[in-house]
Amino acid sequence: MAIQDIQVTIDVQNPAPKIGLGRPLILAASTNPESIYKEYSGLETLKQDFPESTSVYKKAAAVFAQKNRPDIVAVATYSASGGGDPETGLTIVQAFEKYFDKPWHFLLLPDAIASERLAVSNALEAHKFKFLVLKIEDKAEIDQYKLNSRTIIYYHPGKPDEQIDAAIIGDAASLTVGSVTWKFRKNLVGITPIDISADELESLHASGANAYVLKAGIPQTSEGLTANGSYIDFIHGQDWVKANIETDLQQMLSDNDKVPSGDTGISMAVSVMTSVLTTATQNGIVDKDANGNAKFTVTSKSMDEIPEEDKKKRIYSGLGFVYYPEGAFHKMKVNGTVVNN
Repeated sequence: MAIQDIQVTIDVQNPAPKIGLGRPLILAASTNPESIYKEYSGLETLKQDFPESTSVYKKAAAVFAQKNRPDIVAVATYSASGGGDPETGLTIVQAFEKYFDKPWHFLLLPDAIASERLAVSNALEAHKFKFLVLKIEDKAEIDQYKLNSRTIIYYHPGKPDEQIDAAIIGDAASLTVGSVTWKFRKNLVGITPIDISADELESLHASGANAYVLKAGIPQTSEGLTANGSYIDFIHGQDWVKANIETDLQQMLSDNDKVPSGDTGISMAVSVMTSVLTTATQNGIVDKDANGNAKFTVTSKSMDEIPEEDKKKRIYSGLGFVYYPEGAFHKMKVNGTVVNN
């Protein structure tokens, strides 16, 4: 677990650079029992370790081919033999846990079998942070992820050489969080639309999966959903708020010789949180009311309201916030009238 003094917990009520938030980690199988983690800024350096014929190179190439590519692609390995002990290496879940705190946010699994994909999906769900992105060709596999809000599925059958999971990360993940919806991501480099009927597509969306289809002559993503039906941008926005509040409050503690345990220190923390949520509003994460005012509140408790046990340990547990997320139009209905003169 990362070393930190700040912990932000977001409770979602219905209805209701910090680096790494667009970076992918390619977690690949290796015959070498020794697990590695390495970051690459381009394909030339990556192919020195992973040649063009490897699954890692193909995923990374699809990421870097997109116009909004991230600054780096990270690669980590687990044991192809199953692992689980020092002699045979790490299992896929063990490697995932080992490298969870590295600066990546979207996980790609080029070599995993169905049972491994599900195991990683469930492990990531427990962290309530970051995403797993999957390309799935068998519809029967999709339903097993339906409770998981941190798994993003793209149904893309019959196209084994196309890396849609990697391409969508290269296109959308590194754009300003809150500024885009993950539906309508168009003209992905190296990806072709699938042939699917409107009814089949609606059924796919109902199961929590997305596709890459042709609409109005434009190849584009059909939806922006996670496997449990949440919107990707909504969850990604939560992650941005959590990461930025944690980082900025930690910076406040580190930059000051002392943050006093009283009204002055509380006001300093409230100011930091207000600043983060104001930026979140500007970026499109937090909604505005009809007058253009940000729809968030930051709350704090006086020291008299803090439990004695927390006071003894110099823990201030009185901060809180509520925000209303900004949505996006994914469909429109139009009513028209024809006047017959």
